[in-house]
This record gives sequence, C-alpha cells and structure tokens, in this order.
Amino acid sequence: MVGHGTMERMTKTLCTVVFLMVGLAGLAGAQDAPGKLEVRLTANGSPATGSFEVLPSQGGPAVGQWTAGTPLDVAAGVYDIKATLTEAIDRPTRSRGGVEVEAGADRVLRIDFQVGRVTLLCRKDGENLSADVALRRPGSSAWLPAVRCGVAFLVSGGTYEADVTPEGASTALRVPRLQIMAGTTQRLAVDL
Repeated sequence: MVGHGTMERMTKTLCTVVFLMVGLAGLAGAQDAPGKLEVRLTANGSPATGSFEVLPSQGGPAVGQWTAGTPLDVAAGVYDIKATLTEAIDRPTRSRGGVEVEAGADRVLRIDFQVGRVTLLCRKDGENLSADVALRRPGSSAWLPAVRCGVAFLVSGGTYEADVTPEGASTALRVPRLQIMAGTTQRLAVDL
C-alpha cells in the first residue's frame, strides 16, 4: 500500500514530466516552424517597387524570387538577399548577406537604393520638345529603356550619353554627356 504523501509526490512528478514533455514538443515544433521574411525597398528613402531573391548563405540554388513588400514564409536559417529596384530604368541591385530568419518570428529587412530622380527638359532654340530619350553608359553597347522628356524616372547616378529623338523625327540627336547624381532630384536641361 502506497501512502498518501508518496502518492501525492508521484502525481506531482508525473504532472511535471507531462508538462515538460509538452513544452519540449512545442519548442521542437516552433523550431520547425517557418519564419516570415519581408523585404522593403526604398529609393532615396521613399517606398519603391522591386523584387528580391533569397539564397542560402552556405550556397546552393535560390529559394525563390518575390515582389518586395510581400511577406513570405521561409525555413529558419541564414540567407543572402539580392534586391532589384525594378522601378529604376537600369534595374540596380543590392545584396545583403547573413540575414537570419528565426523560426516563428517576423523579420523585416529594409534596403535603400540611392538613385537619381531625373526629369529631362529637352529644348531646341529655347522651345520645349516632346522627345524619346535613350541612355547608356559611355562605351556600353546596351541602351536602357527609353524615357520621355518631361517625365520623371529613376536611374543610378553616373555619367551617361543620350540619343534624343524628337517627336516626328526619324533620327536621333546624340548628347555626349549627362551627369546624373545619386540620391538627388534633378531637372536636367538637354539643349539640342
């Protein structure tokens, strides 16, 4: 026959073991749970559109590519993030290594791009022109997507050359040098 005190100790011990097992099972489940990762992009501090790619830090294929600002579930771990500012015509990229995502936790990663916000003001003989403008880095064979005079666009800072095609013209006029400053808003006069 077991005494009342012994029975009480056994019940307490059994309850402690059950609670401990439930707690450990919950902890193991939480470690298997994905974390949430959200990458937010800005251009000169203002919200901007883009995409990002998640790569395991230890190497291997990309986990996937998503639209910036969209929270997603990823397995707990350490990742490298490659972000692309798709809003800019040259689609610049920035990478961040060693981004840790913890099981069951939310992680917000902010990546800022310093780019020029540019409006080209095309003029001939003092008159404003409607024109398409193609930009490229000097010496490059690749042209960036065309922009319109008078319409703001984003692009990385640096030196560019431009081909300006006035509305109704069949040939472009070459502008050998445009200096675009990163992190600024510019209205650049393009005199033809």
